[in-house]
Amino acid sequence: MYYEHSHSFSLLKVIALVALYFFVAVSYTHAYEDECGSMHVWENIIKRHKQSQNQTSIKHEPNVKAEEKCKAEDYYDSVYTIETQHFQVMYVLAGPHATTKQFADSTAAILERAWDFYINQHKMHAPKSPTISHHFRKPIKDGLYPVEIIDVNQVRDNIIEGNGCTANFAVTYPFGLNGNSEIFMENDFYSTCNRYNDNDTIFVHGDTCTYPKTKNPLRNNTYNYSYTDEWVKGLRVTIFHEFYHSIQLTYLNTSVNFSFWFEASATGFEEITNPEIDDYLRYIPKLFANMGHSLSEDTSNYGASTLFLYLYLNVSKELDRLIWENYYANPTQDFEYQLESALKKRNLNADSIFHDYALKLSFSGNHTEYINKKNWIIEDQPKWPDAPFLNQDSIKPNIESLAFEFYTIPQFYSAPYTTDFTDFIGKASVIVYNNGKASIYKVSSNKTLDSLTTILATSDSSAWIFSRLGKSESIPISNSTAEPHAFPVPWKQGPLCFAPLPKDKKFIEIRNRRGDLISQEKYEGSSYCLQEEQVKSMMAPGIHRFRVGNKGKTKSFIIVY
Repeated sequence: MYYEHSHSFSLLKVIALVALYFFVAVSYTHAYEDECGSMHVWENIIKRHKQSQNQTSIKHEPNVKAEEKCKAEDYYDSVYTIETQHFQVMYVLAGPHATTKQFADSTAAILERAWDFYINQHKMHAPKSPTISHHFRKPIKDGLYPVEIIDVNQVRDNIIEGNGCTANFAVTYPFGLNGNSEIFMENDFYSTCNRYNDNDTIFVHGDTCTYPKTKNPLRNNTYNYSYTDEWVKGLRVTIFHEFYHSIQLTYLNTSVNFSFWFEASATGFEEITNPEIDDYLRYIPKLFANMGHSLSEDTSNYGASTLFLYLYLNVSKELDRLIWENYYANPTQDFEYQLESALKKRNLNADSIFHDYALKLSFSGNHTEYINKKNWIIEDQPKWPDAPFLNQDSIKPNIESLAFEFYTIPQFYSAPYTTDFTDFIGKASVIVYNNGKASIYKVSSNKTLDSLTTILATSDSSAWIFSRLGKSESIPISNSTAEPHAFPVPWKQGPLCFAPLPKDKKFIEIRNRRGDLISQEKYEGSSYCLQEEQVKSMMAPGIHRFRVGNKGKTKSFIIVY
């Protein structure tokens, strides 16, 4: 590999170069991580970065051992080419890179469909091409984009690292910082591993050349089928993913903050263009496992494709193009800035949009039954795993930007006295469940929670959704000097509740109008509720009194039924 410039790198460009190397890593680790993790890739990236920092130009030294007598050209013979309106597809029919004419023809046809979808329909940049293809070393005709169908783990010069064991579908490979790229397309959807001594051989010029046998079929883990059998589906999902990477590269310039959205948006477009394949479903558990942490913290966070799907299906189909145009204009800004800028063009608040995404995300899996289908992010949301809810007696949220967190509180706990917004920056909502239906209340201040006290006390259960994006604001807090009181007053039906209750006491006393003791009720937490049948069995209509503990003044409340 070489980079098509020789002037000195600024620090920003060196960082950007590392980002491009990292792109290669996250792009191919999108494939099924069967045998090798991505840590090997990252270690190689760091090594290359250190080697490049003090160089005025960068060249790639072929990663071939001195004793290896077989060159890349020895593993293939005739290279065939399919030229379409926009693509130059190269393939061979023998050796380790062998595919079939049918596979190559299908690749070319699907590529053209991807071009029409991204370039013609969505008005994205057309990808840029090098003049010579990397592996087969074939000249690229003007106006055509190169795709080489090969065993990706055996690409020339071992430029795709990771011990040659990663199960690759394809790699979109960048040539420097000018947006030029090409796609290496997996030839048969079998993975190989160079570490294992399980080889085939070919005879070239009187010498024996070895190469790893194809080993494991790449699979769709969602529906448990092999892409070696369903190879057209493998081509479709891979091409729409990788070709989008080639488009994204044209917007990057010297951007260093793109990796997270690079994969999230490409994976999202897989689902938009091939909705029956559902490869993205397997990443959602990891998305939920990192709840409370920024989505961009994990640069291979494919589960964040759910955010892309929300924006595409619920906000605007042009939004992702606007995000990439913002990256091109402001390459050093983070994703939050790019999203905010794109949404401003539609007069939308990014923090509110992200919170709505978090709300809809919480209705995942079996929870979709609680809301109308029109409020789902996507039609197959019932297939998602259930969103996790942290079960705590009290909540003190504190999350990072571009993060969300879900809580639930035991039944009959009173929200104003179990939720502390003191240090929270972001947005919050309460979901109240009753009779199989969900009602959503946005929290504008702690007074919102005061107004929800009765609703929460009479609910089947409640959930709390917190989110934060960019420069969020704190939820306004007013000092509360509320004394313990009964509610609702007058009581007519449903639970009768008492709050806020001090933590240093253990019970409340309920007395009649004359002051005679009716009941002593033990409580835990900051509120206590009697159910309707208890109220009617204990108290006749009229004025009653209660106090916390067995000392002090009593307070009146009215029972009517």
